[in-house]
Amino acid sequence: MPFVITLGFATEHDRDEFLNRTRNRIRGQVTDPSILPPEDDGLHRIGIAVTSPSAARDVCHQVVSFLAHAKNDRVNLAWPGANGEPQYGDVSGAQVKEAEILAVRVSAAARARLDQEKEDQPST
Repeated sequence: MPFVITLGFATEHDRDEFLNRTRNRIRGQVTDPSILPPEDDGLHRIGIAVTSPSAARDVCHQVVSFLAHAKNDRVNLAWPGANGEPQYGDVSGAQVKEAEILAVRVSAAARARLDQEKEDQPST
């Protein structure tokens, strides 16, 4: 089962622009968002399903690259934590160091989730 990272954009235009610019560079599949907030916060969401921790980290780097031209824009990220609880973070083009820390968090959660799923599968 893939690890799904949910990206939330402020506008539908931003979401579509992200997909147009990065879809071919993303090492994953665009899918429905896996984590939605309890109340509508107005963000326009997509899900990116990845099958490796490095692909999860790459999604974060693609978001930073997308935001490089718009220093005031932000993208909300949500992903399942190691314990199954949703984890959240924001990426901004102006805060590259914080974005790298977020990429490490997402990658670690992906590794934990994917390793757990491998362990849970019955061996043949």
